[in-house]
Amino acid sequence: MTEEPQFAPWGVVSAGFWAGGTSAPPTTAGRPDGQASAHPMLAPAAAHESAEPQQPPPPPEEYRERVAAITSTFAPPHDTQRLAWAAIQAERLDQEATATYGAAHTHTISVRELRGWIARLQGDPEAATHWDLHVIQLQVATWGTHHTITRASAQRAVRHWTEISDPATRVALSKQLLGMLVAVSGENSGLSRHVRKLVRRAQSPAAR
Repeated sequence: MTEEPQFAPWGVVSAGFWAGGTSAPPTTAGRPDGQASAHPMLAPAAAHESAEPQQPPPPPEEYRERVAAITSTFAPPHDTQRLAWAAIQAERLDQEATATYGAAHTHTISVRELRGWIARLQGDPEAATHWDLHVIQLQVATWGTHHTITRASAQRAVRHWTEISDPATRVALSKQLLGMLVAVSGENSGLSRHVRKLVRRAQSPAAR
């Protein structure tokens, strides 16, 4: 996989979206917390895939200083208290963006991407992976599965997933992750094969 940038666009997954079910989104603190996607199916995305749009627009003027303050906490060395503050501010910004623009707007998607980055920097790759899956769900509905933004997010999701230290937790999340990868990069893509290999390794008797 390619090395991810320190920060992507300035920036709740339904657990059944990538797995083909209809289960409710997770509600654990620090993870996607109740905002359902307005696009529960992959099919509408096909209309967006013929022409690749520009990068997401910058934050609206009224958010720029707040976004800059949040992202300033991303530079190392990472401070626990500053990241905790950033998480609270990003959650508030998410609530405001959702109320103002809607869950599927690019501004809201970017804010939720921010929340995933913060979770990762706070040492919670499981929560970061949940956010990644959610963000990709919205990106697929907005830009389609083949857009470079969506595919970069898929790479990031795999990277965060591999950082989960508990094998059982990785395996539990692998069904959603693989469902997303099949949709975004294909059944036999390098990312899909890589994840399946790691799942088999985690499930092998020697790994226990």
